[in-house]
Amino acid sequence: MIPLVLVVLVIAVSAYSVHAVFKYTRMISNIFLSLVYNPTSFKFSSCLAGEKITILDSSDKEIEALFVENKGSKKIVIFCHESGATKDSWAHYISFLKDLGFHVLSVDFGEKTIAPDANALSQWPKRADVQRLLTVIRWSKKAVCAHVQIVLFGVSNGADIAFAASFEDAAVKAVVADGLFSMKEIFRDYIRKWAPILVRPNLFGQNYPFWIVNTFANLGFWYCQRKTKRKFVEVEGLLKRKHVPLLMIHGQNDDYVPDSHQRFLEKMNADKNRLRRLVVANAKHNQAVMLESELYQKNVIDFVAGLTEEKN
Repeated sequence: MIPLVLVVLVIAVSAYSVHAVFKYTRMISNIFLSLVYNPTSFKFSSCLAGEKITILDSSDKEIEALFVENKGSKKIVIFCHESGATKDSWAHYISFLKDLGFHVLSVDFGEKTIAPDANALSQWPKRADVQRLLTVIRWSKKAVCAHVQIVLFGVSNGADIAFAASFEDAAVKAVVADGLFSMKEIFRDYIRKWAPILVRPNLFGQNYPFWIVNTFANLGFWYCQRKTKRKFVEVEGLLKRKHVPLLMIHGQNDDYVPDSHQRFLEKMNADKNRLRRLVVANAKHNQAVMLESELYQKNVIDFVAGLTEEKN
């Protein structure tokens, strides 16, 4: 017979393990959800503002956007701004595409972070944002032409939203993703950072095994969705699938998506022939266009050239 003491010990260890899993999942998730990203502020020329339009989704909810028409063109770039920015920020990133014959449509994703203590989860890419973008894509096919060729251009969480939407409409020919990131990898980074400080007893010192980090990242991702009643975009799973041509742009000194994170995304990508990368030296998160505007424009132009050739 198994000694009673051993049975009690096993039960106690099991109970503590379950308690610890829930305790630390909640703890790291709350830290994660409290993060606030503040983008760089830009000033925009009023001559590049575009026409303000309103698009209705299937439930008659309004989606605000800016439309810059290029008469006669059958190609359009749809811009997805970063958290904390506005739809006007398209001019800073892609004004040069207008000169290449593209219509420009910049979507307002709302839920902006307006103060450090008023985080509306706007920095995390949500499935609701993807659905909003898909509504805009459908509008584009009606407003421009049925066979319009679409390039999605996203910045930070907008990059995640654009990439996710590209799987759901064949009119999307390419995605430019400036600052693409994986929520789960950010989770892993925070677990690696905080676990040695918060977990007691600390059995692994400063280097927690990947399986533990990954398990808590998956649990944390699930808990965040459950707590916020939102479904977030999971970039890692998307990168493992066949996708449209993708240009990933990052800064070499990005502290939000550091080099290890960037290399992880490249490793996750299964469609090697459809991925191109641009890493700008000394640039931080979403600052590549500021530091190397000519290099930035050249890479984007070279990338989209041939993917959206006009057909008579």
